Amino acid sequence: MRRSIAFRGRPPRVAGGRSVPFGMAARGLVCYSPGDMKREKQLTKRERKALKPGRPAPAAQDQHIHCVACGAHLDAAQFAPPASAQYVRCKHGSQWASCTACVPRSRALLEEHDRTGQPVQAAGAWH
Repeated sequence: MRRSIAFRGRPPRVAGGRSVPFGMAARGLVCYSPGDMKREKQLTKRERKALKPGRPAPAAQDQHIHCVACGAHLDAAQFAPPASAQYVRCKHGSQWASCTACVPRSRALLEEHDRTGQPVQAAGAWH
């Protein structure tokens, strides 16, 4: 007497694509078709980053600005006329804040930065 077992979905298949009787399936000679065991497509790191919202830029009032030469705290209002602070730009295009009294020293620091390619030797911040 031969037993038959009902397979759920598609019956197991051999490498040639033919259906097999239960006896061959029990001996492990069965290969499933590629459509049976497919993994879900995973997003690449680049795709995941594109879907994630970026960090919001800080508001203009929330900036914490210090003079590059002396390290003094500068408020955004100090850059408006009559200005007691100004921005100095290096050859690479970066902007650096400076007190009006420290502009010559700030320019010297930025010239050294441009000449050597090293980071700007900014003074420590203080309040």
